[in-house]
Amino acid sequence: MHQVQTIRKLLFITWDGPQTRYMEGLFMPIFKRITNLSNWEFHVIQFTWAPEKQTSETSAVAKKLGIHYNAYAVRRRPHPLVGSAITVFKGKAVIENYIKRHQIDIVMPRSTFPAMMINMIKKRNLRLIFDADGLPLEERIEFNGLSINSKQYQFLKKQETKMLIAAQHVITRSQKAIDIHVEKIGEQFRSKFAVVFNGRDEVAFTPDADARLKRRYELRILSSEKVFLYCGSLGNQYGWNEMLEIFDVYASSKPAKWVIITGDVQFAEAGIPTHLKDKIIVFTSTVADVPNYLNIADVAFALRQPSFSMQGVAPIKLGEYLLMGLPTIASKDIGDTEDILNNIQGCFMYDFKIGKKQIKALMEWLNKLDAIDREQIRKQALPYFSINAAANSYINVLNKLIF
Repeated sequence: MHQVQTIRKLLFITWDGPQTRYMEGLFMPIFKRITNLSNWEFHVIQFTWAPEKQTSETSAVAKKLGIHYNAYAVRRRPHPLVGSAITVFKGKAVIENYIKRHQIDIVMPRSTFPAMMINMIKKRNLRLIFDADGLPLEERIEFNGLSINSKQYQFLKKQETKMLIAAQHVITRSQKAIDIHVEKIGEQFRSKFAVVFNGRDEVAFTPDADARLKRRYELRILSSEKVFLYCGSLGNQYGWNEMLEIFDVYASSKPAKWVIITGDVQFAEAGIPTHLKDKIIVFTSTVADVPNYLNIADVAFALRQPSFSMQGVAPIKLGEYLLMGLPTIASKDIGDTEDILNNIQGCFMYDFKIGKKQIKALMEWLNKLDAIDREQIRKQALPYFSINAAANSYINVLNKLIF
């Protein structure tokens, strides 16, 4: 007699601003793949101050993927800090009621504020997986002006530490992040940590020769021109000046174009020097159309300024580039990137510490792009960056929980 498997329910809780689309772009596709591979049902509560149009779009994606999605508005008045505090206190009850109403088996808070709300639930008997993400509080210190000596930081750090200890399992995006957390809370907790991957749909991100020709024609790129590509957010922490320098040196002696796909169009256009304006193309694309445009490239940029907090990240765009078979200029000292890329050919590891001193070696590498086997790049990238790899990394953690 065929035995019917019990469906287990997981509630993922996240706190996002309107500028991020990780929910539908990253997490939901992974959750969908997990449901295809195992007996899990996913529920999401997203605390956000995104406009209703955006949450409606996210809800539509969730419905299509069979994920139970709920948006809860984050208050921004009378001040963002006060509004966030009010939302946290009210959100605790929202979560508690949802868990009871839907008989949730596992709760997975992502990062600090969701962790805080779970910490506030008294007499809880919850099975917890804490998605510690990267090193989010340290990122706020380095990039958003949060003071390490402030009461706000100390309070948030206490909440994070409390959840790190309370959770049955903790997931991160790098082994380095695990080492940092374990140093803080104690070596006896190491066994509860695991690294999960930021995987992308390997079917969507597949090289397409016809799309390459079509999009290059659309952008008026000549067949003789080598195309550099960058896709994502912009700012000095993303190596803007370094990318400009590399492209400028190459384009000064060889036919080339640089395509930049970003929501930060104004930043890019303001930073392009006059002599490069006819060689750099900047525009915004829909998420669905990104793979088509990646086809036009001959080499991609995946640079991030190294810092303490960057030890905890796993750049999403890096996986997209490599699944497309693109030779990539990536940064040293970013999460576990360097360890992974040692197993993938066709990557140049850019060292921010030595800067211009490596330009000659980089130009020599760029001059050999045509000899790089792009099919081999994709093949070697699949075990680390495919959506199946990501789903299985989560399933390995879920399977450790005993019911």
